[in-house]
Amino acid sequence: MTLDQLRILIAIADQGSVLAAARVLLRTQPTISVSMRKLEDELDLSLFDRSSYRALLTPQGEQLCQHAREILKQVEHFRARAKYLATGYEPSISLAIEAGYPLPQILGALRRCEKTYPETRLHLQTENIGGALDKLRQGEVDLAISPWLDDMPELESIPLTFTTLVTVATPRFVQDHQISDLDALKRQVQIVVRDSGDTGTVRSPGTLPGGRHWVVNDHYSKKELILAGMGWGKLQDYLMTDERATGKLDVLEVNGYPSHSVIEMRAVRRRDEPVGPVAEALWLDLIRSGG
Repeated sequence: MTLDQLRILIAIADQGSVLAAARVLLRTQPTISVSMRKLEDELDLSLFDRSSYRALLTPQGEQLCQHAREILKQVEHFRARAKYLATGYEPSISLAIEAGYPLPQILGALRRCEKTYPETRLHLQTENIGGALDKLRQGEVDLAISPWLDDMPELESIPLTFTTLVTVATPRFVQDHQISDLDALKRQVQIVVRDSGDTGTVRSPGTLPGGRHWVVNDHYSKKELILAGMGWGKLQDYLMTDERATGKLDVLEVNGYPSHSVIEMRAVRRRDEPVGPVAEALWLDLIRSGG
């Protein structure tokens, strides 16, 4: 079986006769007929009902013709992808993003990347705190978007934005536990997000030393626990705009503990590991849009 035979099969089905298919394919009628006979012999079934003037497909022929169309589409996609990869573009790039980063701020860059390089798959994975930088250092991703808590000369970075962590709890929680000073705050449960990094060098920003802690894997679970009155914690301001406006969450003002913490977010890549052209284009777009 050859791709040429599949093309002939489809042409006969579309044109309604061997003669019409031969004209479209610029072949002779005997060549077309012989090719279909060989295909039928190989498959051990009849593809066409030859009892009528028109070359009608048998039920088996209709099913196989549909499969033939799908195969040829896949072949065309295979060739287009091979041509694309031959230009040197990466088959895929990976981006690790801090889960607390406001994703809408980079959707434009991601959309432009997909439009310009449609054959390059983009793998996005969310990490917490030091996780994105760990993935980058270990070579598991090409780029990272991460909190920038310390100077790291081995990494090249682009400032993207600042996010504000606000210390909050429900009004009922504050009232019931009479949180008026740092000691009272320590006695209550602080909900914190687990650092997904492997090195243990980066701690959750705002974790109160000596206090009680419940640890969750994501910011939305943290928010739901705080809203349920299970504890207090720091949340990104953009994640709780409605809750603060409706009075479901109040800012905790306690002497000795900051009610607001500003965290810088940066796009990051390794200096010692060159990226491919698609990752480079995304990096430059982030510079234009965020830096």
